[in-house]
Amino acid sequence: MFYHNGTMMREFDTNAQGVKWVNVFLDKRDARLDDLAIMCTIVTCIRTRVVSITDHAMHLDIPLCVSIRVPGDHHNRESILAAAELSAESMRSHVAAGSVWIDRALLFQR
Repeated sequence: MFYHNGTMMREFDTNAQGVKWVNVFLDKRDARLDDLAIMCTIVTCIRTRVVSITDHAMHLDIPLCVSIRVPGDHHNRESILAAAELSAESMRSHVAAGSVWIDRALLFQR
């Protein structure tokens, strides 16, 4: 889903035990936004709890979905969402710095 300095970032095992995925669903109209605005939307969706939490990444199966990997032993929804928010904020800062960008074809054109 993301490129770092021109190289596709490695996808971790999307069904690994002990890993949760926070899935954010975008609208096709979001395709007109730049990558930074999309990341801001993702962070906002996590903060406002407009997400789903699953044991597998949904972005490989569902268009317009970004799945944030949350490894570790989280015991409740709030700790999962807090970890996802930190991860998304980190990714947003890399996008803002220009070192990471979104695979828009994967996100919007399948």
